[in-house]
Amino acid sequence: MPSNKKASVFTHGKKLSDGDMYIITIIDLEPAGLLVKAYNQSSNAEYTLSPTEGQIKDAGLSRSENDLTKLADSIDIVTKDSRTFISSTLPSIKDLKVIPSGPAVSTFISSTVVGSETLPSLLTTALSELCKVKPAGLDAVKWLGEWLLANNPNQPHVEEPEA
Repeated sequence: MPSNKKASVFTHGKKLSDGDMYIITIIDLEPAGLLVKAYNQSSNAEYTLSPTEGQIKDAGLSRSENDLTKLADSIDIVTKDSRTFISSTLPSIKDLKVIPSGPAVSTFISSTVVGSETLPSLLTTALSELCKVKPAGLDAVKWLGEWLLANNPNQPHVEEPEA
């Protein structure tokens, strides 16, 4: 049931460890969590962090102005694996996962286990089945997605949207 609650926004200015001033904006996405954005006007750079409801609860935070200030004050800029992002010093707020690029992508894909096989072998089977069926245009994408859901050894629960 949709809520009549309006999204709340909290904004705070802060100098981060790179020496630049950032506008820290926290947007309430309840029940999904919060969206933290750090925007640097001089470089036009924007970074985001999305703590979940569980992380917010584990950090002992509420949606009060004091707690949002505490969260904003915990934000700093971090560079890891040649990528820059924002992080929180609060132990319960997890960093963004760094998405691999270049050769790290091949290593990630080849080492990812899906059930009793690897991701490449599952995708090879899926694409072979797709070639047998030969759906046209975007139906191929839909068919592949449905096949992967039906044949996923981890079997996630996916709710279809109502039409």
